[in-house]
Amino acid sequence: MKKRIYLLIILLTVISAQSPQIINDSKKDNPMLIGLSQRSDYEQRKEFKEWFKEEYESYVIDEETLELISTVEDEIKIECFMGTWCGDSRREVPRMYKILDQIQFNDKNLKIVSVDRDRVSPNGEQKGKNIHHVPTIIFYNKGKEIGRIIESPVGSLEEDFTDIFMGMPPEPNYADWKPEDEKEH
Repeated sequence: MKKRIYLLIILLTVISAQSPQIINDSKKDNPMLIGLSQRSDYEQRKEFKEWFKEEYESYVIDEETLELISTVEDEIKIECFMGTWCGDSRREVPRMYKILDQIQFNDKNLKIVSVDRDRVSPNGEQKGKNIHHVPTIIFYNKGKEIGRIIESPVGSLEEDFTDIFMGMPPEPNYADWKPEDEKEH
C-alpha cells in the first residue's frame, strides 16, 4: 500500500511539474503563462484566447507557397519557445498553428514552451537552446536541428517553413546575437 501511495505522489508531482503555470508579469501587471504548454492553453484560457483567436482567424495563408510542401516527414519535430507577454509571440504563434493545421502537421511532433521575460521556463527546457528572442521556433529532423525562426520570419512564415522543410533554411534574425547583446535590449 505504501508503494502505491509513493508512486501516486511521484506521478502527481511529475504531472504538476509539466503543467503550465500562470504567474503575474510584474512589468505589465498581466497574467503570464510559463512552462510546457498546449494549444488549448492559448485558445481556451480567458487571459489569452482573445489575441490567439483574432490572429489565427485573421491570418491569410499563402497556400501557393505551402503547396511546395507535399508531405512532412514524421521525423520532423518542432519546438517553439514563446512568451504570452510578447507581441511577436502573440502574432507568430497563432499563425504558426494555422500553417501547421493547413499542412496537417502531427501535433505529437510539436512542443510549445512558454517562457517568462528572462526566456526561462520552470523546468529549464530552454537550457542549451540559445533562446534570446521569442518566439524561437526550432525545427529538427531525426533529432538534429535543421533550422529556426527567431522572433519573426526572414520571408513569410510559409516561405521560411517551406525552405526549412526543403533543407534550405534561411539565416534567422539575430543569428549573430551574443549574450553580451542582452544588455542593449
